[in-house]
Amino acid sequence: MEDRVKKLEKVTERLMRRARKHVTGLITPYPISSAMFGEKVEGPILRYMFPCDGVIIKAMMNLEAKPKKWVAVNIKIFNGQKLTVKGFTVDKKLIAIKPNIPVEAGDCFEVSLNPSPEDVVKEVWISFLWSPAMKDIEAKSFLISELENGLSEERQLITNELSSV
Repeated sequence: MEDRVKKLEKVTERLMRRARKHVTGLITPYPISSAMFGEKVEGPILRYMFPCDGVIIKAMMNLEAKPKKWVAVNIKIFNGQKLTVKGFTVDKKLIAIKPNIPVEAGDCFEVSLNPSPEDVVKEVWISFLWSPAMKDIEAKSFLISELENGLSEERQLITNELSSV
């Protein structure tokens, strides 16, 4: 068993020497979400202020029931100098969109609900993902050494587990 572990370590070391010293990091988007409950949910259902530039990349909304007619959803982005309003109607219980709306640091974001006269919304869940601009992302230069340390720790754990069998 120990011979196998030594061979695996040798192969791993050779692969690490051949590996590029370039790592691609993934920048996860930030979630913004809210849930509202009541006898008659309408008006603003989500408010947020962006701390840096970025892009709203994805959105989902879930109503407690499929609307009989429609529910109007308004997205408003504003600051002291500009106002952007986008609106659409929803006639499904669950909807996903990719709005790709650019935002700037200090922009305020508000989502409002306005159901048709035939509809009463009692529950709504809403979530957005936004990705910050590259200029506002902190670069980490120690990822490769952390990865190598992580591999060494994993190797040691595997060796300990195999030796205890």
